[in-house]
Amino acid sequence: MNTTIQQTLNDLRARQDKGEHMECPRCGQDTMDSDVHRNALSRHADIFVCDDCGMAEAMLDMMRNPLPLPQWACIKGELPPSNFEALPGAIVLERLQKDQIPYLTRLFEEWHGNGTQRDFEPHRLEAHRQCPGLTALWSQPFMASYLVADGQLVIRFRTGDHGTEVATDMIPKH
Repeated sequence: MNTTIQQTLNDLRARQDKGEHMECPRCGQDTMDSDVHRNALSRHADIFVCDDCGMAEAMLDMMRNPLPLPQWACIKGELPPSNFEALPGAIVLERLQKDQIPYLTRLFEEWHGNGTQRDFEPHRLEAHRQCPGLTALWSQPFMASYLVADGQLVIRFRTGDHGTEVATDMIPKH
């Protein structure tokens, strides 16, 4: 578990310990009992979740298929919303050239430099935080996707003879 996720969970637990009423950290619904101790204690994080999520966790745990923490509402809810869907792909690409493509290039180089056998989910989560408008990020092949007014802008990364190569494609709307 990366430090950002751990910090979020620690903050939630502190708020729960103070008696703050909140939405369920796992599903995001307003289903938590006002007395936090009447809710289910998560099997995967030291926080309380609603009873429905507690039951779902128990069933998924029995199947050895837990919902990964980055998929919880409290973690996903922190991702910035997409803000490129009203702009043409050419304008979005121009904006991405300054900050996001260099950031994604560094992320690609770190991912491939340290071995790709590690869990990619923390990298994906951090990329969504650092890259507003990012719709999806894949590790194999390493690609970023953005929804834009005229379709989907895809940015691909690979290691070439002279270092990292970046290619872009526009997939038009049908």
